[in-house]
Amino acid sequence: MDRLIELLRGNRYKWGYQAVKHGGWAAVTTSNAFRGFVNTHDMSYTRFEDLQTEVALMLSDLNQSDQAVLVTNADEIESAKQQGKVGFLPSLEHLAIGSELEHLDMFYAMGVRLAGLTYNRKNFIGDGQNERNDGGLSEFGIEVVDRMNQLGMAIDVSHASFQTAMDAIHFSQVPISFSHNAAYTLRPTARTRNDQELKACADKGGIIAITAVPNSLSDDPEQDIDCVLDHYDYMVNLVGVDHVGIGTDTNIGDHVAFHRVMLGRDPSQLPAPYLNGLESPADGKNIIRGLIRRGYSDTDVKKLLGVNALEFFRRVMA
Repeated sequence: MDRLIELLRGNRYKWGYQAVKHGGWAAVTTSNAFRGFVNTHDMSYTRFEDLQTEVALMLSDLNQSDQAVLVTNADEIESAKQQGKVGFLPSLEHLAIGSELEHLDMFYAMGVRLAGLTYNRKNFIGDGQNERNDGGLSEFGIEVVDRMNQLGMAIDVSHASFQTAMDAIHFSQVPISFSHNAAYTLRPTARTRNDQELKACADKGGIIAITAVPNSLSDDPEQDIDCVLDHYDYMVNLVGVDHVGIGTDTNIGDHVAFHRVMLGRDPSQLPAPYLNGLESPADGKNIIRGLIRRGYSDTDVKKLLGVNALEFFRRVMA
C-alpha cells in the first residue's frame, strides 16, 4: 500500500488511451477512485478533496491527449467515434461527498455523469455490500438520488447493499445501473447480485454491465474469458438482451499484480495471475469474438457492445 500512496502523491500515473483504443472501445467510463488511498486504506472512506483532485488531474491529462476526448452524453460519444477518438466519460466508483449535497453538483460541473452511491461500507447516502445490518438508503441518500435525477447523472449501485440498491431503483425517477457486476446464481459471492434486484433494475429500464475482473468469477488458476461469457448468457436469459452491457472493471496492465503488490491483497485470494483472453481493456475485441462464438446475432452483439449503453445514457443524462 505504501508504494501505491507514493505513486498517487507523486501524480505520476497516466490514463491508458492507447490500450483503450487498441481494444476497440468507442468510449469508456473511468471509475475514478484510487486517489482516495492517499488518506485512507479503505476506499469507502475516500475524502471528497482527494477524489476531486483525481478527476481534475485526469481532465488535465485528457485535455493534452490527441487520442481521447471528454464526453458527457450519448451524442458526444458518437461524435468522438466519428472523429476517430476514444470518449472518456468521467464516472466515480462511489460518491465521496460526505454529507454535502453541493459536492454532487461540483462533480457534475467537472463532467462526472455516472457515480456509485456507495462503496462496500456505509456512508451518509446508504449501506454498502459489506454492512452487517442492511438499512438501505438514508433520508440524505434519497435526496442524493433526487438530485442526480435532476442533474442527469446516472446512478450506479454496483457496490451498494441489497436494500440500498432496491431503494435506489424505487426512488429514482429514471433507470439506474449495475455498472460492473455479475450473477449470484452462477457465482455466489459478496460482490455478485441476486435475481430479484437484477430483475427490478431491468424492469425499470436499467442496465446491468458484466464485470471481467480476474478471480471474481472463477477460482480456476487457468480461468479464461468463458467464465465472463457465462454471465452474459445468464443475464440475457434473465432480463433480456436490451438490459445487458459491458462493465469489465479491469485495470490497464497487470490487474492481479496491482492488487497483490500495490494493495497488499492475499495471494491465496487471487489464484489466477490473469484472466486469459480478457486481461485488460486492450483485449476488448475478444468479447465480440466470444459473443459471436456463443451464437449471438449481429443485432444482439451490437446491443451488448454499446447500443444498450447509449440508449441508457439517453434516457438518463441531460
